[in-house]
Amino acid sequence: MSYRFFYSFILILFFCCASNAGKVYAHHGGVSTAFGPGAPVETASPMTLGKGKFLLYEKIEFASFEQKSHADPKNIENFTFFNTLVGYGITDYLSIYLVMPYAIKEQDSLGTSKGFGDAGFLVQYGFKYGERNGIRGFYNNGPEDTIGESYTTNDLKMSFLGGFTVQTGDITNEDNKGNRFDMGMQTGFAAPTFMTGFSASKMLFQHFTLTGDTSFTTFTRHDEGKPGNEIRFNLAGGYEIFGNLQGFLQRVDLIAESNILHLTKDEDEHRHDEDDSGGTILYLSPGFRVSLKKNISIGGLLKFPVWKDLNREPEQQGAEGLEHFRAILTVTCSF
Repeated sequence: MSYRFFYSFILILFFCCASNAGKVYAHHGGVSTAFGPGAPVETASPMTLGKGKFLLYEKIEFASFEQKSHADPKNIENFTFFNTLVGYGITDYLSIYLVMPYAIKEQDSLGTSKGFGDAGFLVQYGFKYGERNGIRGFYNNGPEDTIGESYTTNDLKMSFLGGFTVQTGDITNEDNKGNRFDMGMQTGFAAPTFMTGFSASKMLFQHFTLTGDTSFTTFTRHDEGKPGNEIRFNLAGGYEIFGNLQGFLQRVDLIAESNILHLTKDEDEHRHDEDDSGGTILYLSPGFRVSLKKNISIGGLLKFPVWKDLNREPEQQGAEGLEHFRAILTVTCSF
């Protein structure tokens, strides 16, 4: 297979990335570190950290759900997620991350379920299609990529991501009546999950960068069943409206994202599909990213479900696609 053909294949894959009340299992988004020009907020960035570099990252996500008469008086009102991430660059092209989530879930008449979620471990391998020493081809990320040398900005940046979670989250929280909350209201999943993903980013013209990613997450079975698997396709455009590399405020980007989420049906304890779960949702998401000094970044995003195809939608409440909105705030610090 020639480099030209493989390069075309990667570009096609890259641009293709553009494109449950009964028992909701608290699916929520991933992590996008704020490196590289036009780094998105929800869409995963392909940029690795750099050898010996540390990352501290906090993502806060708030989801407000539509209230349905069929779910009274037990409507799920809102979820708030806090994802704290620590990353380290083993090499310029290989980074590892530890994620510790915390969730607060409020349900009408039943009260609040809160606590830590399942700890996650991620490994990221970053590479590019670009030029070194006058030869164009595929290369591992090097120091010139991770520090953002200007001559690397036209390269196609890519990464593969893989990870898993371990059961550290709460699964025994009780409601106001002393009964255990349904699994969808617990903050842990009660069983490990496994994720793989691919992301790519390229500056298409000066001040504008396009980033896309796709990922697959599978949930393993526990005593009460199995959450549906999730497939994500995200596309983000970042346009620089302000830049001053010598100032405290160094860069401001306007972000526009489209986020597609497909959820397969949950399964009950008897391995039967729960027909009032799962579906496909398209979110459109305006946002921003502000870069301070050389190592601090703040991002924000509002996600609105603009199209959905949910299984037995009239029977669902408190699931993806049935939000009023999702609000996301991220803070990143590298050193």
